[in-house]
Amino acid sequence: LIGPFLYFYTRNSFRYSIQLSKIDYLHFLPFAISLLSIIPYYFTAFDTKLKMAQLFIDKPDYITKTDISWLYPSYFNILLRPISILIYSVSCVIILYLFTKKKKNTSSYKKREDVAFKWLVLINSIIVLVAIIYTKLTLSKYFIDKTTTREQANTSLISYVLCMMFSIIPALMLIFPEILYGIQKNKKSAKTKVIVPIDEHQSLEDTAALVLAFVKKEENLLNPNFSIPDICKGLGLKNKEVNYCFNTILKTKFTTLKKELRVELAKKELINGKLDSNSMEGIWMKSGFSSKTWFFVSFKEVTGMTPIEYLKSIE
Repeated sequence: LIGPFLYFYTRNSFRYSIQLSKIDYLHFLPFAISLLSIIPYYFTAFDTKLKMAQLFIDKPDYITKTDISWLYPSYFNILLRPISILIYSVSCVIILYLFTKKKKNTSSYKKREDVAFKWLVLINSIIVLVAIIYTKLTLSKYFIDKTTTREQANTSLISYVLCMMFSIIPALMLIFPEILYGIQKNKKSAKTKVIVPIDEHQSLEDTAALVLAFVKKEENLLNPNFSIPDICKGLGLKNKEVNYCFNTILKTKFTTLKKELRVELAKKELINGKLDSNSMEGIWMKSGFSSKTWFFVSFKEVTGMTPIEYLKSIE
């Protein structure tokens, strides 16, 4: 199935269609024949299969003398499989070559097609090499030099090259995320600095003081879902104005300021002995934290101590 799937994937990528014609289904005929041929093997006793597997491990060439299919000698698949992949992968390379000629004669070529083309060239080139190496390895191991042991075949240079080629295929997914996920790679772009007129900056300094006072309100801090949209709604400001106040005037992040203020609330609760009448859960809930874990992490980040260690230090 590897060969037909590769062929349909390559061909249909430029057709922008996933539909198959009636003739296309003939490509699945070898798979159907192979499946039908080994159906009797599925009903073989499991002990017999284990003995056969051990025999193949001990004497790899014995696989050419054993038949587990009834339509044709089963070892045909050993050779036909890599040859099939080779034929299909070469056909895909021809499709790519024809597309290259067509690309030179058209002006409607899109960047999206360019990414897909590069991906298909790489994937098909690798599979052509894999098929060639796979065919050579199969011929040398099972049909030319039958004295080659399993260990010798697995530790040969050609086996290492084959493994390396197979490993490159999934690694390519990292280079072409748009192929797998339909998303563009993250490209670092220079951050554009927002330029605000001087008079507007001075007016926003007063606004920043209002924002700070609003954030410090205990009823706001005790709301676990307190966010910048709440500030905008409460003070009638725009999102970009609030962000400018934090980033440029207050020079701190909203999340950082909120965390520090909530830790201060928790410290007051601990200093006032509220832990005696409440559990630690009561402390973090009364400080506006959304979870016990986030409370402990935040407290440690701000004070450098856990709540219990802080209590011991003030005692």
